[in-house]
Amino acid sequence: MKIFLLGATGQTGSIFMKMALERDHTVTAYVRSPEKVLLYNENLTIVKGDVFSLADMAKAMASHDVVVSCLGGNNNDKETVITKMTEIIIKSMKANEINRIVTISTAGIHDEFLFVMNFIVKSFLKHTIHDHRLAAEAIISSGLVYTIARPLALTKGPLTEVYRMTPEGVPRGGKEISRQDLTHFLLSIIVKDEFKNETVGLAY
Repeated sequence: MKIFLLGATGQTGSIFMKMALERDHTVTAYVRSPEKVLLYNENLTIVKGDVFSLADMAKAMASHDVVVSCLGGNNNDKETVITKMTEIIIKSMKANEINRIVTISTAGIHDEFLFVMNFIVKSFLKHTIHDHRLAAEAIISSGLVYTIARPLALTKGPLTEVYRMTPEGVPRGGKEISRQDLTHFLLSIIVKDEFKNETVGLAY
């Protein structure tokens, strides 16, 4: 599988990159700062580029099978940076006739918590959730084949490969999931071609 990866220098993206390469996939890491990629592998290509440049991204994205986005960037302010980046990704994919995207969002974009928890989450992360919701809506309405992961709180825990996945809502009573297991989910659904056109809540 030839994977075009965004967010490779982030906490989750770097784990995904390493796991994908260990499992013999080919990865192109599209990053702003190549020097931050502290990994060498013959199946890894590092491309310097701006996530807000349609021309640069579309050129780098050519001839890939799937796009994986581990991008973050919203610090709970009113700027919809994730949505803007997502719009560039969608346009780049369509320019290259790439149809499959797997991306990370956040639990809360569908108001999937119980009333009190929804209120608490929105009180602290109002703008972040709004940005992620807009980005998810852009992907869902794009016509692409998508899977949007909605993890609960992310931890530095180990890879267990044992977690719950809920296409509607979030796993009942779940509170967290490790970045390792989130990465395992992202990679496994690409390989197995599962959860197409679904947003999936993840937790232990």
